[in-house]
Amino acid sequence: LYTQLNEIKDESSLKQYENQLLDRFGPLPKPAADLLNSVRIKWIAQELGLEKIVMKKGRLLGYFVSDQQSAYYQSPVFTQVLQHAQTHPDNIRIKEKETRGGLRLMLTIEAIDNIDAALTGLKAFLQNVPAA
Repeated sequence: LYTQLNEIKDESSLKQYENQLLDRFGPLPKPAADLLNSVRIKWIAQELGLEKIVMKKGRLLGYFVSDQQSAYYQSPVFTQVLQHAQTHPDNIRIKEKETRGGLRLMLTIEAIDNIDAALTGLKAFLQNVPAA
């Protein structure tokens, strides 16, 4: 089942997979639903230009594209991410952080203590992000 889940690349396929699980096992327990939502989080993060995301200590940390010369940083998507962060300064910050791989731009979203909150927090960025 994990292999099959790993091969899914879009929401309609994920919905089909979820329906197969429901047919086979009945109502999904919370950890199974969280697993499906973690796939959605990964997709949204990629769409927003985040190469890595981590949830810890009540916040979501997202690391933007590591190549500082990337065209991503001139893209409409990055511009919209910045604008969304600027309009929500109480719980969203973007700053540079020194990492083992060098200086990285990092997104922090506060009050993220579960998968559902992470999904909602990242989806909020998509409301203003232009379609690719």
